[in-house]
Amino acid sequence: MKLLIWTSLILGLSSALHLALARDIPGITDIRITACPEDNCSIPGFRKVPQDLNKYSRGSFVHLHITDIGQNDDGDIDTLIQSNSIDRQGDCHGAKAHLPITQIAVLQGENAEMGQGWERVEGNLNDGNRGPVLTMFVRRDADQAPIVSIVVKYGFDSHAAIGYDRVPMDLNVGTGGQWVYLYFKRVGQRKPITQITTKACTFPPCTIDDSWTRVNRPIMTGTLKRYLYLFYKSVPGERPITSLNLSMNVQEEGGKDDDMDRESIDTGVNYKNNNVFITYRRGQMKDRHLAVDDIAIELGSNPIPFSWSAASFDRDAAQEAPDWNAQVIYRTGDKALPETPTLHFKQDGSFKIVQFADIHMATGPHSCHQAPSTMECTGDINTLEMMERMLDSEKPDLVVYTGDNVDGLTSNDAFSTILKYSRPVIERGIPWTIIFGNHDEEGDLSREEMMSSAQDLPYSLSQRGPLGISGTGNYFLSIYAHRHGRGRHGVWSEGQQEVADQNNLAEKSAFTLYFLDSGAYSFSLEYPGWDWIKDDQVEWFRQTSRAITSRFSKEDVPNALAFFHIPIPEYALVEDNDHDDDGEDGGEDDGEEARSDSSRMVGDKNEGVSTPKYNSGMFEAFFESKDVRATTAGHDHINDYCLDHRGINLCYGGGLGYGSYGNVNVPRRSRVFEILNFGERVDTWKRLDNEEMTLVGQQTLFVGKKSESPTSRSGSKSSLSRLSDDLFERLRQGAQYAMDGLGGGQ
Repeated sequence: MKLLIWTSLILGLSSALHLALARDIPGITDIRITACPEDNCSIPGFRKVPQDLNKYSRGSFVHLHITDIGQNDDGDIDTLIQSNSIDRQGDCHGAKAHLPITQIAVLQGENAEMGQGWERVEGNLNDGNRGPVLTMFVRRDADQAPIVSIVVKYGFDSHAAIGYDRVPMDLNVGTGGQWVYLYFKRVGQRKPITQITTKACTFPPCTIDDSWTRVNRPIMTGTLKRYLYLFYKSVPGERPITSLNLSMNVQEEGGKDDDMDRESIDTGVNYKNNNVFITYRRGQMKDRHLAVDDIAIELGSNPIPFSWSAASFDRDAAQEAPDWNAQVIYRTGDKALPETPTLHFKQDGSFKIVQFADIHMATGPHSCHQAPSTMECTGDINTLEMMERMLDSEKPDLVVYTGDNVDGLTSNDAFSTILKYSRPVIERGIPWTIIFGNHDEEGDLSREEMMSSAQDLPYSLSQRGPLGISGTGNYFLSIYAHRHGRGRHGVWSEGQQEVADQNNLAEKSAFTLYFLDSGAYSFSLEYPGWDWIKDDQVEWFRQTSRAITSRFSKEDVPNALAFFHIPIPEYALVEDNDHDDDGEDGGEDDGEEARSDSSRMVGDKNEGVSTPKYNSGMFEAFFESKDVRATTAGHDHINDYCLDHRGINLCYGGGLGYGSYGNVNVPRRSRVFEILNFGERVDTWKRLDNEEMTLVGQQTLFVGKKSESPTSRSGSKSSLSRLSDDLFERLRQGAQYAMDGLGGGQ
């Protein structure tokens, strides 16, 4: 009987910390373990990994808590905001002095110990259960790649996003509960792969020993060998593998000193009386930069991730190659992403944003819902075609995907779906960014994994945001008046600032874009239904807005827009005579609208407004801020109006995707925001998915600074607002209004 079973994950080879910083992805600096009789443990300044490590084991609720505070706290206001270090409350456990964590070890045994340089994480991963004590250790090495993401998954055959590695030990070992596995991701170069093998298992879990890493998915799907996995490992001193391919024949092997040396592995899979082989080539020891350092399986035939290649079947094979409906892909080194263009105004003072709302894409071709009878609908193909036409017509400077980007229930490989919907912008070299809706996370990946995957793609400006607050994807981007002296996310270094000052360039932000995670579904019995932007997110916005605007005089404060998925409750404050028909949308009224000359609302309300029943005060924070002038949401696919409420325009993007509900009489559409006069004015309009790409609903949202607005100066409701005090008070307290729609937000 083993007294001590241990699993040590040595992460990275020689990647330095600056590789992660170059991508604006801070490393994890601290991990805590909590055990509580109820699932309510929290630590200020830390994010709780939501999955219970004692799932179904009838013990206490055990959670990991992570933070990235301490690494970038250098005093620069932009860095402080991005890392959520402003007015931080609570003990950060000395995190400021910590380097990021680069190695993790989990040991089984009450008296487990590690060698010099390892730190024990206080707590038992099996706390409150009859299973053995599990202790976690961490290590920080300045010359190794930092861990930037940690997720927990349930199930014997679970998997994480491409780029994540798994601790092979079940963290619920010996408890009789659910299988629980820890996955981690690091940024930087990994160890070169030198050995590959396969193992077919009749039943899961399918493992070898701790020296082998299992790929994320089975090699094949839809066969009797459902659990056929590819494994790989790195052995010091062995020549690195530099390429992979698939074959129906055994490839000839070269000599050990032959640069074309090939080796083949029989997978055991038989196709039309021929076995399928995995063939790989080895390079020389000097070919470190060509070495394969990661292997994965991607479902479907979607684009290959940046810096990855596909192991394709030999074209010269006489036999017919099987259609696996999957791709074996491999990465050769950690290639630098293409430089993302800085967000800056053009010389004429304009900047254009295209919003893609509710595209609802799937792993495969997908299906159509409520498409016009006059069109031949082929699911995601139509959605992609409309996206490409929008991009070519409008030529935006930024594209924002505002949630329900992935149709989770039809995406068993959300990573490949992300690759699919981002392809049009990547091919055109357009900066892009994402937030999440209520359906993205219903597939195989969590918000954390999807955000991390998006950050690995070219031209992405997406950010996870502070770990210490609710949600994934709370962040801001700045648009500058000039293209000089900027980093990838608009954070300048000291040297760049000196150059900028010498050239008398306007280096302060000229416009701000806020992004907020509005969650998915409420788990509150008091406020069931849709989720909401949480109180700590509201406070983060207040502090961030104050930190940005405090650097400007009152007359120079930059205007701002805010993006989120689920509309805040104020979107429901639509009165019967609020509608100003744009005359061309082709929508049909549901009886709730009456035509009017009022200018409070432009666009169509074709379904009920699906807002949370709890009002966290997000609108009040926007209203009281010195910069936010308008917001835009998704969720309700066939609503596309902009409602002027107390001087702030509350807009919908209009549903674009054919993979979810719509209305046969309401064409799919996409919204455009054009920022003019270096941020002094914002116009908006929509384009319909028809042959003419008809432009509808054009309007000017605002002109001038917020401080010049009569509503802002008076601090009271706009004279255009005809809300009763009673209605407004009920809304403030969370009462829902106009919820009887056509299944909004589905």
